[in-house]
Amino acid sequence: MTWFGPGGRQVIVPVRRRTPQADWRTALGLLVQWFNRPDPFDTFTRYIASKGLELWGRLLLICSLLSVAVTMALLRFSDQGIHNEVTSVINAMIIVATLLMIIPFVCIPTFTRRWSYVFLVYAEIGVPAGIFLNKNPLVGLLQCSVFGLFGAYIAFFHSSRVQTAHMIFAVIVLLVIGYQVAEYTDPALAVSLGFLIFSSITVVPFTCQFMLSLLGTDAENSELDPLTGLLNRRGLQRAVDERGVATTPPREASYVVAIVDVDNFKRVNDTLGHEAGDQVLRELAERLRECGGSHALVSRFGGDEFVLVDTVLAGSEQRLEEEFARKLRLDNRDPIVTTSVGIAIASTARLTLDAEGVLAELFRIADEAMYRAKSSGGDQVLLCHSFGQAATD
Repeated sequence: MTWFGPGGRQVIVPVRRRTPQADWRTALGLLVQWFNRPDPFDTFTRYIASKGLELWGRLLLICSLLSVAVTMALLRFSDQGIHNEVTSVINAMIIVATLLMIIPFVCIPTFTRRWSYVFLVYAEIGVPAGIFLNKNPLVGLLQCSVFGLFGAYIAFFHSSRVQTAHMIFAVIVLLVIGYQVAEYTDPALAVSLGFLIFSSITVVPFTCQFMLSLLGTDAENSELDPLTGLLNRRGLQRAVDERGVATTPPREASYVVAIVDVDNFKRVNDTLGHEAGDQVLRELAERLRECGGSHALVSRFGGDEFVLVDTVLAGSEQRLEEEFARKLRLDNRDPIVTTSVGIAIASTARLTLDAEGVLAELFRIADEAMYRAKSSGGDQVLLCHSFGQAATD
């Protein structure tokens, strides 16, 4: 590890070796992080859509459901499968339910979280029902591997809590059918196949979800500014792309883009030192968060420049301008820290559905307003009402 000592002298410091106890604490912390990670359904479905893979994802799920329906249908013709009228009726019901589950993937434009939970309920009921229908329990034991397919689905689309509940239920079913196999054939066969299937329904889904959790956390951290905790430029771009400006806000709302630049920030660094400069940036970041609503996107673009993207109620422009002017002036420091702020605001009723064009225009107007504020001496907020109108003090 390298750091710079007094006088800018480069010093090499060996990295401290990790102890086994530290490794265990790290592993435990990662497990807690995995277990507490929120449901990624919305994030992952937006990601798939942004890559143009939504159709392929639906086709993959449809093919999986068709394979389940075909398997259940073929068991009707096996001496070791369906063996009486009751099991035949239940088997037919499972086939019909499986085919019905294909309909949402074909007809519904947006596959919502609610439909996803319906899909999981079908799986948790249908799979064990099909497992215990067979004359030979060994067939049911092999069918337990289907739990692994649904576990993989949960790994991508749902939380670790859902995955944990699914795995516990799958293991209970596996133990019951494994006991039946041990009585029907021999215990050694039941144990050997049971261990193999246990891995496919627990280890594989858990590993997939755990690694996705780590990668997701790293990806999120790579989009955050380490000093302020705000989004960085790339993080803001991704968040804006995912949310857009066409997210059906009320027609009386307005879109806001604000660009903030610290006046004479170099003087703050030169006079008070870089640590004091960092404290100024952190305080401004916190105050800018307070200026936005609960769904505002706040970013540090780099250096001493910040950006806020938000939606506000129409008619609140004056309050917004006053709030920026009051909160983004640090009177509690010597010298006083001031900012130049450019705000572009436009009613949603005036905007077209060209979300990318709208955002680009709002950013351009806010940037121009910020530079006019800075060239006029700084310590002021210039606000533009809609496209093409002049900024006001």
